[in-house]
Amino acid sequence: MTRQTPKYESLRAFLKAPRERHELFDVKEQFDEALWYAHLAELSDRVQEDGRRDKAFYQERMDSLRALSGKAPIGNFLQYKGLPKFCDFDCDGTTRKDYLKQGYYSWFPREIYRTLWNWKDLCRVQDVPFRCATIRQFAGSCYDDSVIMGPDTMNSFWITFSLYLISHYGETYKWNNFKNTVFFREGGNGRQRDRADRIRELIEADDNYIDSAPLKEFAGLTHTVGNLSLVPAGYNGYRGTQPCLKDYFDLSLENLLHVRDGKCYLGEDLACREKNFRRYVNTFFLWDYVDARYEVLPLCPSHRRQMELQSRTGRLEARGVLPEREEIDGLCAAVNERIRRRGRFVIAMLRIALGIGDAGEDTVMRYVYQGACREAWEQWNVSGIYKKIMEEVFLSDVVYTGGYREVTDLILQKTAESPDGEFVAKMLSVSVHS
Repeated sequence: MTRQTPKYESLRAFLKAPRERHELFDVKEQFDEALWYAHLAELSDRVQEDGRRDKAFYQERMDSLRALSGKAPIGNFLQYKGLPKFCDFDCDGTTRKDYLKQGYYSWFPREIYRTLWNWKDLCRVQDVPFRCATIRQFAGSCYDDSVIMGPDTMNSFWITFSLYLISHYGETYKWNNFKNTVFFREGGNGRQRDRADRIRELIEADDNYIDSAPLKEFAGLTHTVGNLSLVPAGYNGYRGTQPCLKDYFDLSLENLLHVRDGKCYLGEDLACREKNFRRYVNTFFLWDYVDARYEVLPLCPSHRRQMELQSRTGRLEARGVLPEREEIDGLCAAVNERIRRRGRFVIAMLRIALGIGDAGEDTVMRYVYQGACREAWEQWNVSGIYKKIMEEVFLSDVVYTGGYREVTDLILQKTAESPDGEFVAKMLSVSVHS
């Protein structure tokens, strides 16, 4: 069977694909299995960390996990979770600090962050096989070079999926036991082999064991561009392991704003933090997650009660974090809508930044940016009109009470007289207007 290679060789090639639903593209299709095999030899010290597994073990496991893009959404997700840990392929671009040489593994989302937000993770590119690049785990961005940020998947599918399994099939699928099981394990104890068998059964079931259509859709959207972003350095791991947040994006944003656990990622002073939070929402296109006052909108009734409880007590509370069984469909539907809309907006901004039309045609961008950030952004390889939009619209602590519609109208107003105004208007016309 042919090994999986990245569907697209560059971000530009992705945007030029004529019939692609770009906002629905699953980043898992960018995994380069051939490159991973080519690097397996130099990874041998990590392959045999515990002294029990040799390269053949991982090669066999990879053979079993082949063709990620050929599965139904949940099966595809489970296959992705079964990749050997040292693959260093993460759909949102996360990489461990002990392995900062990456070729194709996670370059795709990182290139999106570099394009949209001038993320400075790239240290050095070498003209060597596999296009190896030395990268930083965290780096500054146009949001604020002094605020070091890293990648994150905003809405985590795993927690809600495992909650669904527990509510329908019992505690065997408790998420922290189920998540990191070696999929096709021959050794290990009986419980580990049982979990591996159950996971195999789920993959082979082709998603037919799931009755929730919104949950299935969430599985397909979780690793699309509308669900990928930058967060303050360390916040990815913190919110994923904090039992009072459970990796839910609405609760995580609420905690960033109000600091319930004493961790001040956006400033210790409340007024400063509120200002930074508004700028964070605007810079990273998060208007669907806040109301007209930039207070975080809960994704389900349980989270509303959780936020109210935390507001009264002033601290994080572990009880009530997980949605009720009957809330799962509604939560997934709310998440899906937000991912799709933000995804369309992200694609429009990428096209404006790189001058690629909606039919894949190259467009000459004529506006020359001469704004206040001209020197700081000199090496940022995007169009001048996108820099203007970033400075005058996104890098602001203004409250956009009308969400995407108001932001879109302001962009049109700011660019109307520029030589690229018509192109910007066309890209936004196929994007988001509500």
